Amino acid sequence: MSITAIKKGIGIHSNLPNIFENIQINSGVVHHSEHRGSKITYGGGSFLPLYIDEAYIPKRDWKMLSKNEKQCLHPQAKLKDHNNIYLGELPESVKKHLKRIDFSHCKTREDVIESFAKNQEVTEKLNEELNKFLNSISNSKPFHLNCITTNLPNLEMVACDISRLPENFTVEERKYMGLHNDGTKFMKLHTTYKFGNRICINLGAEARHFVYVNLSMIQVHNMLKKKMDTSKLNVYNVAECFFKYYPNYPVIKIKQGRYQYYIAPTDNCFHDGSTLGNTSLDINMVYFGNFNHQNH
Repeated sequence: MSITAIKKGIGIHSNLPNIFENIQINSGVVHHSEHRGSKITYGGGSFLPLYIDEAYIPKRDWKMLSKNEKQCLHPQAKLKDHNNIYLGELPESVKKHLKRIDFSHCKTREDVIESFAKNQEVTEKLNEELNKFLNSISNSKPFHLNCITTNLPNLEMVACDISRLPENFTVEERKYMGLHNDGTKFMKLHTTYKFGNRICINLGAEARHFVYVNLSMIQVHNMLKKKMDTSKLNVYNVAECFFKYYPNYPVIKIKQGRYQYYIAPTDNCFHDGSTLGNTSLDINMVYFGNFNHQNH
């Protein structure tokens, strides 16, 4: 199959040096049934990750960006919260408190929460400085902590759907979603851009990756109109439909180092995180809001 060129869409903005050296591109996706997964060996267990039926996974043929691809990913002139992804690093005022909390022994999310609790005074100072920083990029709009999450190392895709599992499910029974868009029943494909963005902060010891398709939901909808009747297309089935008809549309992979964060309109693009190749627990904090990265 021929390689599809990326379109101008959701760009990447950063004040970090040599940002494009930490970004790669591939030639699209495969259905999980055609994907050879990587075994997870952690905490005394070993298993192959399971996926929901409609999951699609990025191909592993990653390469550095060409000059034209860099131009396509160059940020839009107006950095709106729905049309750009920003990669940044936490200010030293926040990092100095994080460095005082030891997560190296953590094997589960409960261990992480306990580490915060054991360092109550430091955690309070951390929250104070983190809120100052988030307020500075909040666009004077409300924001809130959505979750503190942990993911196993060496996961190709980290987002999983536990709603389809029994109450006392095991780690091995988790079903991962593959590339997906966030969204709720209150959203239409042509309104997802109105629902703000999120900031995800890497607290783990290793770098992780944010993978995404640089198309907005409006762009996706317009492309699918050429292939199918879109009258029944919605936020729940759009990913499966898009990857069925456009499996060769490239995926972008952004390296996110320790204490770095990304700001992304995750309701408005296909995305996921990845810990492939890592050996330690992935730890991150996610806030929802309307974060503005114009001056950071």
